[in-house]
Amino acid sequence: MKQAKKKASKKVDENVPKEDRIDWLRNQAIIQNAYIELIQQLHRCPTNLEVSEKVNLSIHTIKNHVKELKFEPLQSPLRSLTPDVIASIYNSARKGLPASQKLWMQIMEGWKESSNVNLSGSIEEKIRNMNQDELEKRKSELKAKLSKND
Repeated sequence: MKQAKKKASKKVDENVPKEDRIDWLRNQAIIQNAYIELIQQLHRCPTNLEVSEKVNLSIHTIKNHVKELKFEPLQSPLRSLTPDVIASIYNSARKGLPASQKLWMQIMEGWKESSNVNLSGSIEEKIRNMNQDELEKRKSELKAKLSKND
């Protein structure tokens, strides 16, 4: 009598954190790269179905990995899209769109919007003109407000 071959189990060792599993790391990298490629092709964020079809992994797997996708600013593979984004900002700015012009100046020229706050001496004058009882009353009111916020 022939013995039936045992099929390989798809169960994973639950004692090993997913970030340490080679299959999880491989899938994470594949999905991250697919996202970048699809964003470049589609000019929008891809759906889970589109990513699933591109990488030939289940939608369930895609959803689990999307939760963990992190694009750190300086290490992000999405930085490869920066030239396209800068070109779009440039084109919009050339067309006269004020928001794009402002963004261009901030990014490319280091311009920072300033805001000036002018305070009048009226508050200071009011405090100087308060007598001791008025100051104590105001102090108590402010303490009460602060204790409500805690």
